[in-house]
Amino acid sequence: MRSLALVLLALLTVLTVLLHRGASAAAKPGDLRLSGIASELARRHVTIRCEGLSGALTGAGGESGRTEFVDGKPVSVSYLQEGVCQTLHSYARSLRAGPACLLPCERPLEIEWSLNTLAHESYHLAGVRNEAATECYALQAIDFVARRLGASPDQGRALAAFSFDQLPRRMPPEYSSPECRDGGRLDLHPGDPSGP
Repeated sequence: MRSLALVLLALLTVLTVLLHRGASAAAKPGDLRLSGIASELARRHVTIRCEGLSGALTGAGGESGRTEFVDGKPVSVSYLQEGVCQTLHSYARSLRAGPACLLPCERPLEIEWSLNTLAHESYHLAGVRNEAATECYALQAIDFVARRLGASPDQGRALAAFSFDQLPRRMPPEYSSPECRDGGRLDLHPGDPSGP
């Protein structure tokens, strides 16, 4: 009986080690380009990791990204759906190909959703927990994120305007605030006519 217990314990130890190694091997490193943009918005060094195997923009729970808070403070890593990361990198490559449409020629809604997801999680990394405030700040950062990926100032402004028009109606109610307007409490640049 004792030898059976030792064999089971040894098997359990081997299984634990193999599972740990498998999980470590499956973990993806941070995305340097997206982490750099997020760090600028969060105003601290943070990491963006892409997760999931499919090219979907949302996961099983309907979320495109997630950031955890521990004891009221954000961790330093946010996770974006693989499809969001793929869309952002594809958009950057299309911009390098040369002058194109003012708005993305293909899949503009997917691109603005992905830009918004990166900005949204970046503001969570900056410590903003309230979803309405986070989303309002993210909408105001669409231009910034697009330009960091290679968009021209005109393309960035067009994407920001398109996002303010299209995204709020696609979000759950807790992601909107009447203060997300030009001169509102959540306006990051009061007096700037290109604001919310």
